[in-house]
Amino acid sequence: MTTPFSFMFYNTENFYDTSDDPGVMDSEFTPGGRLRWDEKRFNDKVTKLTFVIQDIVKPEIPDIIGLAEIENKNVMMSILDDLHRKGMKHYSFVHYDSPDERGSDVAMIYNTQSFIVLESSPVLVHLPGIEDRTRDILHVKGKTTFDEIFHIFIVHFPSRREGTDRSERRRYFVASELHSAVYKVLSENPDENILIMGDFNDTPDDNSVDEVLGAQKSFDNISNTKLYNLIYPRHKKGIGSTYHKGWLLFDQFIASGHVLLSGKFDCKPENADVFNPKYLLHFDKKGRPNTNRTYRNHYTGGFSDHLPIYLKIYVK
Repeated sequence: MTTPFSFMFYNTENFYDTSDDPGVMDSEFTPGGRLRWDEKRFNDKVTKLTFVIQDIVKPEIPDIIGLAEIENKNVMMSILDDLHRKGMKHYSFVHYDSPDERGSDVAMIYNTQSFIVLESSPVLVHLPGIEDRTRDILHVKGKTTFDEIFHIFIVHFPSRREGTDRSERRRYFVASELHSAVYKVLSENPDENILIMGDFNDTPDDNSVDEVLGAQKSFDNISNTKLYNLIYPRHKKGIGSTYHKGWLLFDQFIASGHVLLSGKFDCKPENADVFNPKYLLHFDKKGRPNTNRTYRNHYTGGFSDHLPIYLKIYVK
């Protein structure tokens, strides 16, 4: 085995800059807004994110980093600048502004020494018959240093803010659009390496992931033309990445069968996990862990309301 090629995904929790953009609902994330979001707080969040990137697969750094709840390119440039200051000079990023009404996008950071972006595009999601808008799906096609092409899809499904039942059809629709985008690639070549990462706002057992997207939970009789939920064994053990009256595993890695069957590298479910060091956790008076979030009724200066996840594949 050689040095692993690693992936990371992190929902950063409302990562806004401090400027009021009239095109999106971000006014509370300004110095004069309800949350008093200023440069000091913004820079602290940048520093905390880049610290996690340094720490998550130590002594290496991630090759591919998927992010959610990023407002715009200004935020991405601030993150990149801090990574470069800390010696991680070979990172670049892919980001597209989406039509999400809150200005909350997905993005990807990648190590230019281990991954070359060949193509990238947003997969537009038009929720039918619904006035509100949602974020795009990010599709990046690239080539690794071990000469493998990967199609990476980064997603952030609609939230449960209005209740699970009311929002469920939205997640079904986005899962269907993702399914179509993935199988368009697989129909042209069933041997493509596809990796989906993101915050699904559903667990691996929920219908949007299990039924609509069709992410398999069993790793017996693997087929190139099916998708497999690499994080499912952690979910089965009760491990979560976010907390809502209990731990839930919303953040997931899902791969095409060829990723698991490849003869060039080794990818196994046991190499996917939630990153949960103590500094990313908040403990209540009874010692029960929760996420160490940026706001908890008031500003707390934490990291996020999600824990990051990571996946390592080993080149043979």
